Amino acid sequence: MVVMGYNRKMKKQLKKYSMRYFLTMIMIMFSFILMAQSTSWNEYKLKEHWKTNGADEIEGIYEAAVATSNTPKYKIACIKKSDTYNFIYLQGATDWGWNVGDVKAYLNPTATPYLFKTNWYMGNKTIQELYISFENGFMNIMWNDRPKSLYVKLYPSSNDNISKSGNSSKLASGSGFGISSNGIIVTNYHVIDGAKSIKVRGINSDFSKTYKAKVLVSDKNNDLALVQIDDYSFTSLGTIPFTIKTSLAGVGENIFVLGYPLRASMGDEIKLTNGIVSSKTGFQGDITSYQISAPVQPGNSGGPLFDNQGNLIGIINAKHTGAENASYGVKSSYLTGLIELLSSPPKLQTVNLLTGKSLTQQVELAKKFVYIIETE
Repeated sequence: MVVMGYNRKMKKQLKKYSMRYFLTMIMIMFSFILMAQSTSWNEYKLKEHWKTNGADEIEGIYEAAVATSNTPKYKIACIKKSDTYNFIYLQGATDWGWNVGDVKAYLNPTATPYLFKTNWYMGNKTIQELYISFENGFMNIMWNDRPKSLYVKLYPSSNDNISKSGNSSKLASGSGFGISSNGIIVTNYHVIDGAKSIKVRGINSDFSKTYKAKVLVSDKNNDLALVQIDDYSFTSLGTIPFTIKTSLAGVGENIFVLGYPLRASMGDEIKLTNGIVSSKTGFQGDITSYQISAPVQPGNSGGPLFDNQGNLIGIINAKHTGAENASYGVKSSYLTGLIELLSSPPKLQTVNLLTGKSLTQQVELAKKFVYIIETE
């Protein structure tokens, strides 16, 4: 009986030690997995790499603008790898186990330029899926459980003389609107200037599909361009619901603007701003433009400017960065002049389906004919 009791006790002890051994091995294996996410990069090597090979619009060194209890003041580097990017940890961690050169995140492209779905290593090196966007020297991290974090791009600055990497493509985005059912679309000259390819997104409210387009005619002086969808899968834009008004709008008239500004952070839903005609002339008295009080942002370029009856009176092309709510739109009379230069000018809409409707109804009808213009 004593022997049997001893055996039971030994078995219990062995089982206890076996479980400890098993858990210890799991922890050791997990540690090796975490340590495997490392590289030989450091800040010096990264800068030398970019000096030699150039950097695209996203690559560089970023630092958290503000440190919080949830987010340390990380300093990280974004470096291109094949068709995507990795974040490399440089400094700022308050948790154990972080070394310079460790991978901080893996970025995966989405359908929206400069917006990435990301596997981000938290302080304890667990992975959280989130979204990250880039624009104008800033990076935004959109968390699932807290306010977004802003990172400022520190390197390369304009003084560092780093060239654009030769294998990178500059993606840009603007707005445009249809004027005929056969796929002729108006946008700004500066939206398509120098583009190797032009794509249109949002035809028939489908933002998952893009259509190839080509330039028909452009007017650099007045910042206008006509492009046409040139894609075998395209059928029709449908009946254009608004008309083009060429007579001058009056100061004080109510207006509204539609477009796709700052898509990386604001998304692909169309954006409405409204206001009044502030002046019949534009920047420094430019007679080709209106000044309006409706706010616009990068990405609004090429979008339509309507009066309160739904007549197209202009094409948004600029904002005054040194003033509040001072935006500009090229007068529609210069658009009709450009249309007449086409070898076969389209028949423009003569019946305005927006007139007499509420602003909400006007937007609902017009937005189906306002598109995202993507260039590369």
